[in-house]
Amino acid sequence: MNFIFGIIIVAMFILALRVIWATAFQLLVIVKSGLSAILGHYMQRSARKAVPVVLPRISQEVDWEAMSETVRREIQRRNSGSGNELDRLELQYQAKQKTIKLYEAEIEIAKLERELHKIKPVDVSPEPEVKKRRKAKTQPAQAVTDDHSSKTAQQVFQLREALKGGGATPPNNQPARH
Repeated sequence: MNFIFGIIIVAMFILALRVIWATAFQLLVIVKSGLSAILGHYMQRSARKAVPVVLPRISQEVDWEAMSETVRREIQRRNSGSGNELDRLELQYQAKQKTIKLYEAEIEIAKLERELHKIKPVDVSPEPEVKKRRKAKTQPAQAVTDDHSSKTAQQVFQLREALKGGGATPPNNQPARH
């Protein structure tokens, strides 16, 4: 039993050493790369201060007129390309403006159609003969709530009879409303 525990302890010791070694190696690599970056930056900085900038010399004679003409033609070609793009964008803008005007016109047409439906005369159907209503026996709770509506209905009935020429006049106890 002690032998098995001894082997397990030795194995754990070996694993611990491998973990420590891998961690130390990674730290060494990180420190080495950091030092090389700092050293490279320092060398670059010192090299900039020490060496003056020298422009390269052209070995053959340059025809400056031909070069300027070439540059001028290239600039004109690029500008004409942007002009075409500007024309294309202008056409797109005009098309969108026309589309917006069409939508506005459709909205205006819809508004006018709605107004036309409001104004358009409705087909008048002949009114059916109104029979005399009998007062229904109402319960006292309903009498209070339906009192106003029954008075209005009675007045409407009397007005209809008067317009038809039925000869019915409003009763003397209720003055006619105009």
